[in-house]
Amino acid sequence: MIIAAHQPNFLPNLAFFNKMKTADLFVIITNLQFEKQEGWQQRHKIKGPNGDIWLTVPVLGSQNQKIKDVKINNQVNWRKKHQKTIRMVYAKSKGEDLIDEINSIYGSEPERLVEVNYRAILKLKDILGIETKVVLDDKVSGNKHELIINICKKYKADTYLSGVGALDYMTKERLAELKKNNIKHKFVEKNLTSLYPYSTLHYLLSEGREWILNVI
Repeated sequence: MIIAAHQPNFLPNLAFFNKMKTADLFVIITNLQFEKQEGWQQRHKIKGPNGDIWLTVPVLGSQNQKIKDVKINNQVNWRKKHQKTIRMVYAKSKGEDLIDEINSIYGSEPERLVEVNYRAILKLKDILGIETKVVLDDKVSGNKHELIINICKKYKADTYLSGVGALDYMTKERLAELKKNNIKHKFVEKNLTSLYPYSTLHYLLSEGREWILNVI
């Protein structure tokens, strides 16, 4: 079984769903360090008529939190702002008929960041018709290759699929550790992150579902 994992990014990019589509099981891990501001867990960007527009979920607390513990600052009316922005930017786009369905992500007031992120991930997965099973895990932990080993053992997977970002840290020594634990390793074949830097939301509404499926 091929397994892949990722932290719950907000409105993830095409590379996220490419990795999901390629795996048999996709694990969303929340027992990891929260990356405030510079990370992708509370924000993503779309392409507006005058440049990039950031859709950001305001959060409470400091950088020193686990993703699963991060609470949303609902004193800020961020949900209506996002909905209004999406409707304004994509009102006459190829995927405008999906706007209401996309905006249903914001239908209730979530307490924690992982709630809205997970809801958005499942919504986009459903629209794209990706059949890979997705699991939300708030227990598994570890660093780099140790995390990979722990994930594969927990879910009884024999192959782990990494994104291109793992090329920075999956050294020969770390790959050897996986082999010792009877875990095969492979990288995704497509480097979509640099080619398509915006949220999947942008490409879905501007280019359409079939275009995305051809890319991923």
